[in-house]
Amino acid sequence: MRKAVLFDMDGVITDTERFYVDGMLDLLKRNGIHLEPTDLQEFFGSPLLHNCTVLQARYHLAKTPQECMDEVVTYRDQQIQIGGLQPMDGVLELIRELHDADVKMAVASSSTMDNIVHNMETLGIKGCFKALVSGAECEHGKPAPDVYLKAAKEISMKPEECVVIEDAYNGVIAAKTAGMYCHAYVPPQAYRQDVSLADDVITSYRDVTVEDILANN
Repeated sequence: MRKAVLFDMDGVITDTERFYVDGMLDLLKRNGIHLEPTDLQEFFGSPLLHNCTVLQARYHLAKTPQECMDEVVTYRDQQIQIGGLQPMDGVLELIRELHDADVKMAVASSSTMDNIVHNMETLGIKGCFKALVSGAECEHGKPAPDVYLKAAKEISMKPEECVVIEDAYNGVIAAKTAGMYCHAYVPPQAYRQDVSLADDVITSYRDVTVEDILANN
């Protein structure tokens, strides 16, 4: 029986995943490389430093991976400054409903811990989660299952007792490799990517209940 929910963050709780994708595209464009979002699917959901390390080597960028990452983070922060940190539609209500139903929850994100804590505090939901886990602090980032296995352990749950909500190609692979049920969250504004390994697809949080999320039917 599934008893816990593990949330990815960017693109699942916060409307920020697209800023990382656009930031990588902007980084490459300023170095004379023009790609489309679909060209970056292999990076969706993976730790940013890993992504920038691969991009720097592949396209022979005249800067370090850390400098590439700093530029993408600056782009992200500029976009958030323009419109504020926005939650995905309906997610705050769902998280509070799960919390009120005594469902254990954790955030398991490829973002840094500082960013996770800041975002959860900004949205006023940090107290709803039993654990916050950063893939940047795991030995292997997504698509490896480490961050989800660590999150399950931190809230004293077995993998088969956990449900994951993911928006990214690599995140879905990580969840399924961890042996967990996975909802792919695909809102209308999301960049298209392959989430076919997920157990089902959610297009709006407003269309699902606590029972739907736990998927114990």
